[in-house]
Amino acid sequence: MVPCLSDVSLLRSIPLTSLRTIAVVLVLAVLTTLVAAVLLPRTVPATTRASSADRPTRLARPTLRTVLRAVGRYTARTVMVGVPVVLVIVLGGLLINRPMHYVRNVGDVVKALAPRTQVTSRIAPLPQASAYDAVPAATWKASFHDVGDGSKEATWTGPVSGIKLPVRVVLPAGYRPDDGRTYNVLEGLHGWVGDPQSLVTGIASPQRLQEAIDAGRIPPSILVFPSLNVDGGQPDCVNIAGRPAVGTWTAEEIPRMIQATFPNVTTQRAGWMIMGISAGAYCAARTAYDVPQRFGAVGVMSSYDLPGEGSLAHSGKTLQAQNGLSTMLGKREPDGMRFYVLGAQDDSSGAARAAWLMDDAVRKPDSLTVDTPASGGHSWTLWNNYFPSLLTWWGSDPAVFKAAGITAPQGDTWAKATAAGVKPLSETPKDQRVVGSVSPVRAMPFEINGLGTIIVAVVASLGALGVVMFWSPRWGRRREGDKRSVARLGGAIMGRVVVILVAAGLVAVTAGIGANASGGFYTSWRDLRASVRVNERAGK
Repeated sequence: MVPCLSDVSLLRSIPLTSLRTIAVVLVLAVLTTLVAAVLLPRTVPATTRASSADRPTRLARPTLRTVLRAVGRYTARTVMVGVPVVLVIVLGGLLINRPMHYVRNVGDVVKALAPRTQVTSRIAPLPQASAYDAVPAATWKASFHDVGDGSKEATWTGPVSGIKLPVRVVLPAGYRPDDGRTYNVLEGLHGWVGDPQSLVTGIASPQRLQEAIDAGRIPPSILVFPSLNVDGGQPDCVNIAGRPAVGTWTAEEIPRMIQATFPNVTTQRAGWMIMGISAGAYCAARTAYDVPQRFGAVGVMSSYDLPGEGSLAHSGKTLQAQNGLSTMLGKREPDGMRFYVLGAQDDSSGAARAAWLMDDAVRKPDSLTVDTPASGGHSWTLWNNYFPSLLTWWGSDPAVFKAAGITAPQGDTWAKATAAGVKPLSETPKDQRVVGSVSPVRAMPFEINGLGTIIVAVVASLGALGVVMFWSPRWGRRREGDKRSVARLGGAIMGRVVVILVAAGLVAVTAGIGANASGGFYTSWRDLRASVRVNERAGK
C-alpha cells in the first residue's frame, strides 16, 4: 500500500513547466509515432494480400472468430494511433502552459478538473489589528531575489494566516530603499488557473510599468503579485471558516510585508491600488470592500458579477448573491473609492454585464469608470492591451501623485497617452449595451469560433484519422511476386509517420478550437496571434 501511495504522489508532483517534462513528452510522441508507423501493417489481415484468382467468388458469412479478430485489429490500430495523438495534444498544452504557468504540476491539473460539489461555507472576519501588531517587526520582511524576467520573487509565510506562497514584485528602474523617493503600490491578483508569473509575463507588467512612469502617467510605483494557490484548487477571495485565510493574506499581510520590505512606499490610501484579471478581478474588488481604508483604487479586468470560483461560488445561491460585486458595491458606505471596470462585450463570462451592473450600483462619492470594448473576449490579448489604460486611469487622479509627494503633470493625460498608443476608454452608452456572444452560429463563419472553422477542423481531423486508420496500414506491403524493397518499405514508414503527426496536430487544433469556443477566451484569430506573441516573449 505504501509504495502505491508513493507512486501516486510522485505522479502528481511531475512539473508541467519544466523543459525536461516537455522534452520527455516530445520524445515519447516521436517514439510512439514510429512504433505505430512500423506496426500498423501488421493489423492488416493476410487474406487481403491474396490474388484475385484465389479469392472466393461469394462472401462467406463471418464467423465469431473472424469478428473478434477484426475487433482486435481495429482496437490495436486505435491504441497505436491514439497514444501519439494524445501525446501531441499534451505537448501542445505544455507549450502553452510553460510561459504562463497556469498549472505547476499534475496535481494542480487533477484539482482543477475535480468537480466541485455544493458546500456550506461561512465567511470568517479578518483578524483585528492587534493580531498583526503582535507580530515582531522583522517577521514582516521578505527576502526577494531576481528571477530574470524583470521581477523579483520571494517565498514568504504570512505570520497571521500561516500561508506560505510565492510573491513577485516589479520594481521601477533605479529603485533603492534610501533613494529619497516615495513609491506608490499596485497589488495585482492572478486568475484561475494561473500564478504571479502569469501577471508578470501575460500583461508585460515590467515594461508597462516603466513606460507609464517614464511618460509621467503614474508616479514611481511598485507592483506586487501574490500567489492565491493555497492548495491548487479554486482560490477563495475571503476568509472561509476551516479554509486557509486568503483574505488575511491579500488584504493585510501582503501590504504589511511590502511596507516592511520596501520602507519608502506611501502610507496614503490614494497611493495604493488593487487590481486583478478574471477570477483575480473579482477577488480584487471583493478584497477592497473588506479593507476600504487600505486601497483608494480598484482595477477590475474581466470579472464576473457573482463569484464564479472558490467557496463563495459553491455554497448556494444565497451566499453567492450576497457576494455579487454590484450588490456589495450598492450596499457599501461610499468613501471616495475609485473603480476601473473592464469587460469586453463578447466575453462569454459576462464581464461587460458585470461592469454595467456595477456602474448602475455605484453611489457618490465613490466613482466608477466603465471600459467595455466591443471585442476582446476573455483573453491575455485584452488584458495586455488595456493594462496601460488601467495605469493611465489610475494616474489621472492628482491624489495618486500627491500620495507619492509629486505634483501631478499638467495637460490632458488621456490625450497624451492615446497619442502614445494607449487604448482609449470605450464607455458604451446605456441604450447600446448589448452583451455579445461567442456562439458559433453568431460568430463570423471562419473566425476562430465560427461554425465554418469548427466544421473544417472536424472534417480535416476525421479525414486525417481515416487515412491513418484505414489506408496507411496497407502502404508498402509486399504484393505476390514483388521483390522486397527497402526503399519502398522505408518510404511507407515515413509516410505513415507524417500522416500520424498531421492527424495528431489536426486533432489537437480541433480540441483547442472547441475549448476556446466553449470558454469564450479568444474571439478572433487576430487576438490569438497577439497572445501567441505574448507567450513567445514570456518564454524567452
